[in-house]
Amino acid sequence: MYIIKKGIEYFFPKIDKKNLIEAMKYLNSEEQKIFESMSKYDKAHCLEVYQKLKKTELKNDKLYLRFALLHDCGKVKAGIIIRVLHKIGMKTKLRNHALNGYKKLKNIDKELSILVKNHHNKNYSEKMDIFQKCDDES
Repeated sequence: MYIIKKGIEYFFPKIDKKNLIEAMKYLNSEEQKIFESMSKYDKAHCLEVYQKLKKTELKNDKLYLRFALLHDCGKVKAGIIIRVLHKIGMKTKLRNHALNGYKKLKNIDKELSILVKNHHNKNYSEKMDIFQKCDDES
């Protein structure tokens, strides 16, 4: 069922315009350009993580809200086959997306870029645990 849900989300990602407008207020112009360069699927996913994070104790943490919106900015525009192969553990061009995201953001916001680089590392911090739970549920 999960695979079918993700397939539908990939081909028909939904972006709530009101949510998008609200979220973009947290990003500066350089960060907005990076967000806009992401695939529609990844933008929809990041907005979903952002919405879930707003329902946690991190709801007023501007850094983590920005992080939710940009955590997958290092993903290339990959097709569904690459994404499925990546999800099942095969080496794909998505493997280094956290490091690629770090590189995109390091000259814009060092603290944000470090979070992006470490967003799959377990036991990084309590805040990261909360973020990862939202990401895993999205």
